[in-house]
Amino acid sequence: MRRAARAALAELRPAASPQTPTEPATAPKPRPSAPTATEPEPASEPATTATAPHSPVPTLALTVAVAASPRLADLLAPEWDQRPVERRSHAEALEGADLLLLEGLEGSVPGWGDGSALTDLLTAAKGAGVPSVLWVTDDTAPGPWVADVDVVGTSTTAAREALVATGREVHDWAPAAQPRALGPAREDATTRRRSGALVVVDGLSRLGDDSSLRLVADALTPMQRSATHLTRRPGKSSVVTLPPALAERAGDDHPLGDARVLLDLSATTPAAAWTTVAAAAAQTPVVGTTTHADLPAEVDALVPRVEDAKSLRSELVARVNQEELVAREGLRLQRAVLAGHTGAHRARALASAAGLDVPAIAPATISAVVPTNRTHELDNVFANLGRQDHPATELVLVLHGLDTDDAELRRRATEAGVRDLQIVHADASLTLGACMNLGVDAAGGQYIAKMDDDNIYGPRYLSDLLAAFAYTDAGIVGKWAHYVWLRSTGAVVLRYPDSEHRYERRIQGGSMLFAGDVAREVRFSDIPRAVDSDILDRSMEQGVRVYSGDRYNYVSVRGDDRHSHTWTVTDSTFLTATGRLRFYGDPTTHVSL
Repeated sequence: MRRAARAALAELRPAASPQTPTEPATAPKPRPSAPTATEPEPASEPATTATAPHSPVPTLALTVAVAASPRLADLLAPEWDQRPVERRSHAEALEGADLLLLEGLEGSVPGWGDGSALTDLLTAAKGAGVPSVLWVTDDTAPGPWVADVDVVGTSTTAAREALVATGREVHDWAPAAQPRALGPAREDATTRRRSGALVVVDGLSRLGDDSSLRLVADALTPMQRSATHLTRRPGKSSVVTLPPALAERAGDDHPLGDARVLLDLSATTPAAAWTTVAAAAAQTPVVGTTTHADLPAEVDALVPRVEDAKSLRSELVARVNQEELVAREGLRLQRAVLAGHTGAHRARALASAAGLDVPAIAPATISAVVPTNRTHELDNVFANLGRQDHPATELVLVLHGLDTDDAELRRRATEAGVRDLQIVHADASLTLGACMNLGVDAAGGQYIAKMDDDNIYGPRYLSDLLAAFAYTDAGIVGKWAHYVWLRSTGAVVLRYPDSEHRYERRIQGGSMLFAGDVAREVRFSDIPRAVDSDILDRSMEQGVRVYSGDRYNYVSVRGDDRHSHTWTVTDSTFLTATGRLRFYGDPTTHVSL
């Protein structure tokens, strides 16, 4: 229904008309409140995190009644039609539902008290023909009422062992995160400035002693208080108290995405593993001490671990001070979450375990449109597309006034690893915009990329841009923070570094990835140059948002002859206050992250 509604709205859009590019007069929208570390409480209202309009992962056509903490409710709400289950109105919540989902916490379900009420709920679900699923997210096994639940799973080793001992089949559902709530996208007028190390203390009442906290306190003591932040999540009283070095750093909730590094405490309490996965989704690096089995293995493998206070402090200090280290580690962590540990993944696992029909997540198809009038760049085009790790990619090669042997081109493309090649011949008299439209018309992908023939594209270029559609409202994603290689001197410049992970008015023309309906509806104007700024301006006028992702896997290459480029400016144009000269030499290895 949502897809049909979007299609209907698209038909009502006014027809696009070519116009002279202008600077948009709109100011950036205020940034929404950043996600913070908060204690899960019983949910009385459904979560409101919206589904990304152009996400490559579709929502499930299911109605699910949920009794869970806000943490779990917020994780799953964007993935299906979700409604809360309350004691006094559970019959209404179950009416027409496809599934009943319960979260197991401290032996019960948030808001449901002892087992008698849960037994009544489960009896009502069975009477309504609604399958029930219990997801135990802490280390406490549920009471006898669990016998009435159809499907049981857990995110902790301790609960799994207890449940298996009862003879139940137990599914493993590791902690996950909702990229829509935790992704790095920013909307404020100034770029985010990550700062300091963050410690989130949760489940203090579960600690038998303070040895783990004393190790952390010893590591933080020599560090400046302004460089360390501690969030204490409220909970039950405990015989263990925070050491003074930690208590004096405690303050207001600190957004996970604003820290340069999170200290992983998942070995001390089950809730901490969820915090660590959430930080990974926010591209926040993580360091820790003891490895813990409750973390997803792909995330845990990216967490450096040490055993003493001095080594722990060194790991924290390195990330507090080294921005490049933070950016690289954060991106890898986010990829690990997006690959298998999001709300979409868990929603499908839960529904499938309950026997519901759940379509598999098929890789989104991407068509890369590359116009060229230079035969000497064709092998570079093939190499760039052949190295992409996204499995469903086609190259739409628009040959602008070139007379070529198409069979030979197909052979060279195949040897370079290009999976699917579409060749479009364009008359030399056509404008660049007209050539792009020929490519768009020939493209069969759900998403359409505009790529240049002479740039460098790393293996994760397309897959990282595609992932941004899952956690933003954008209809066009690309790179405004980007590297430029000035071949005349070998200088590598990072341009617009403050524009990473932000909604912007501009992105590099050779780095655009469009939602397919946007490219096909807005189209390129029939003009010889400035086609990139023109289509961005006209798209934004129709309400399409533009997002600038990370700086990696893309290099704009400037040759010795500036007149060989569409944009004929001198190298000094790139050496301004908006650019940082990083190093000299081939940048391919550095950017191919």
